[in-house]
Amino acid sequence: MAIVALVPMLTRAQDQTDALRYSQLGFGGTARFMAMGGAFTALGGDPSVLSFNPGGLAIFNKSQITFSPGFNMRTNSATFNGSSASTPDYAATIQNAAWIASWKNRNDDAMWKSINVGIAYNRTNDFNSSINIQGSNTNSTLLDVYVNNANHNYPSQLDPFSTMQAYNANGLIYSNGNDSNSYSNVIRPFLGVNGNAVLQQKSIQTTGSMGETDFSVGGNYKNKLYIGASLGIADIVYNENASYTETPLYNDSLFGLQSWNLATTLSTHGAGLNFKIGAIYKITDWLRVGGAVHTPTWFQLTDDYSSYITANYVNTPFYPNGGGTWSGTATQSPATGSYNYTLVTPFRAMGGLAFVIHHQAIISADYEFVDYSTALLSSADAGTFTQANNAIKAYYMPASNLRVGVELVLYPFSIRAGYTYYGNPYSSSAGNSSIRNSYSAGIGIKIDRCFIDLAYVLTQYSENYYMYDQTLEPAAALKNTVSDMVLTLGVNF
Repeated sequence: MAIVALVPMLTRAQDQTDALRYSQLGFGGTARFMAMGGAFTALGGDPSVLSFNPGGLAIFNKSQITFSPGFNMRTNSATFNGSSASTPDYAATIQNAAWIASWKNRNDDAMWKSINVGIAYNRTNDFNSSINIQGSNTNSTLLDVYVNNANHNYPSQLDPFSTMQAYNANGLIYSNGNDSNSYSNVIRPFLGVNGNAVLQQKSIQTTGSMGETDFSVGGNYKNKLYIGASLGIADIVYNENASYTETPLYNDSLFGLQSWNLATTLSTHGAGLNFKIGAIYKITDWLRVGGAVHTPTWFQLTDDYSSYITANYVNTPFYPNGGGTWSGTATQSPATGSYNYTLVTPFRAMGGLAFVIHHQAIISADYEFVDYSTALLSSADAGTFTQANNAIKAYYMPASNLRVGVELVLYPFSIRAGYTYYGNPYSSSAGNSSIRNSYSAGIGIKIDRCFIDLAYVLTQYSENYYMYDQTLEPAAALKNTVSDMVLTLGVNF
């Protein structure tokens, strides 16, 4: 990737000295980190590196406190069978809060020049989103999935969270004969006949976030080698409310179905633990290399979930029992459940280079490797996750992420830009692809011991979404645009 040429450097000696101090002492916080695309593996000197390369903690030679509020704007556009819908969503966030303490060795001849400790909270994911999908379908219905799942099972054996509810909703699916273990549904006889279609609509609202609190220590060896380690405690809160509706676009003279709806809720919460080690080596005054490895995060999670189905009929036999006509809404009592499980996320490794040019400009670049297929689920409550783990191995694959950042220091101001590429985590068998590109820019100013940084990050990506089964339905094409604005307030002491 070509790197845009930097503007000419200033030549005043005092400005050069201050600029060098600015870049090395970490006068900047999360907004600086985000504005430069997160390319800090070989750069350090920012509280956000505690979650990436804790070796960057050792770059600090002053103590620091930072706080970074933010604002997130997301627009999700969905296209399904030629119909499109766009939904905006907004959320205020806290991206970072950090405390760094630096202790210098007063012995100038000592090999270890300083020892630093830090505690930092970094927001690592945001789940606030709204998606609306709608379009007509002449080929399949979610009831086909229920029928496939119900076949070869007697009514008493049906899944209470899906097929049982559809069976009880006045026969959205029904057995072919008395107590039979084969089934049909009320939409299939009409679908595709003379172009008959069903309108399918789904809305998904999600809230919550993922964050990590890191407890870190780092050491500066001879002003050449900077090493560090972090113990990370991750937290996650995820809430999802989804509503799926099917409305026949034909006259149902046999069953009288007007529409039916599946409403589901899911709440996931829990915490996890990981460990990171990293280092930065200053080859020359103008070149640094860095690297870090992250263990998997071991999450202990709890899911609480519910589902219920309603079906609206008019002048229909009370199916499947027959006898007279019936109009109204058949509503099933919500089926609820809860279970605890363990999620082990993939191992990560990263490396980077950073160039400090004439003590006034920085170019940094990172490479990160993640094998998403190694994620693992297990549970003592919910039984084996063999099928889910096999699906993870089949549908995910290793991916490479790239980060590039530049900074020009015109002391006391700083101008920054960055680019981040997130590789596709899906294998060809997943029927999906999602490559993310982020473009960022920002400014900063240092006033005595205080600094203020502002960053804007634009992230764009596309992916496929299947409302029920990728073997039966076409994919909805999702286009996601995410804008993040972050302000960092910090003080060095």
